[in-house]
Amino acid sequence: MHYIVENPITLLEVLNLLYADSSNKTLRDMLKHGRVTVDDQVVVKASTIVEKGQNVRVGEVVRKVADRMKIIYDDRNLIVIDKAEGLLSVPLDAKDSTNALELLKDYFHTDEIYAVHRLDKESSGVMVFARGKKSAIFLNEKFKNHDLKRVYLAIVQGNLKESEGTWTSFLHEVNSYKVFPTTDESEGREAITHYRVVRRSKNFSFLELTLETGRKHQIRVHCNQAGHPIAGDRLYGVKSCNPILRMCLHSSVLEVEHPLTNKLMRFVAPTPRAFSRLGFEGVC
Repeated sequence: MHYIVENPITLLEVLNLLYADSSNKTLRDMLKHGRVTVDDQVVVKASTIVEKGQNVRVGEVVRKVADRMKIIYDDRNLIVIDKAEGLLSVPLDAKDSTNALELLKDYFHTDEIYAVHRLDKESSGVMVFARGKKSAIFLNEKFKNHDLKRVYLAIVQGNLKESEGTWTSFLHEVNSYKVFPTTDESEGREAITHYRVVRRSKNFSFLELTLETGRKHQIRVHCNQAGHPIAGDRLYGVKSCNPILRMCLHSSVLEVEHPLTNKLMRFVAPTPRAFSRLGFEGVC
């Protein structure tokens, strides 16, 4: 994003014009992290006067937090991250468990950040967090009513014959925190996953999956139920099949309305490099 200055103005005022929904702290963080240039020169001081005709440009460099996640977007109402595989989304009972929610609270110096959905520890990709209780209520409703779009990428074992289709079942969670399909509608919750085969190789099928519902372990159970477990899934898959030493499931795209403006926002987490080494290129 860039802006040609029409009249002398401070750099912070320029950023306020470009990002009207962002707090001054967020804008100062942009400066602090070297994202802002004036005529291609990095400037970090908010009070710098920008003269008429100068070009202010904001780079799209994402911020890393503790090398476990990247901040894709943030403003006064929400935060969007690209979570690394191996990082918990929220705290467990153990007090010393590192997790995305607590890292964000520390990074932004506030407790007013709320988790509105989860990603499994073993998966990676796009996650959104609410800033403030009003945003949390808004986003929780979106997830509860499935009024948003979520696209995942997965590498599964074997050759999935159908090129596309839909998996529907009822899922039931047991005390072991493992989820099982059931034919008894009173025991389980309906889960619907739409899939498309992007590519096939000798040993794997590369899938794009769109969630119509968002049940716990939904994609993992559906892939296993179809006879094609996710590679690297130690809970539902074959333990000996772990080609890139992680579960091959990645949250690629999340589209949701902004809590304040109701504008449709689209966030993308790039395909992990390890997926690409197996032949899975970005498709979203």
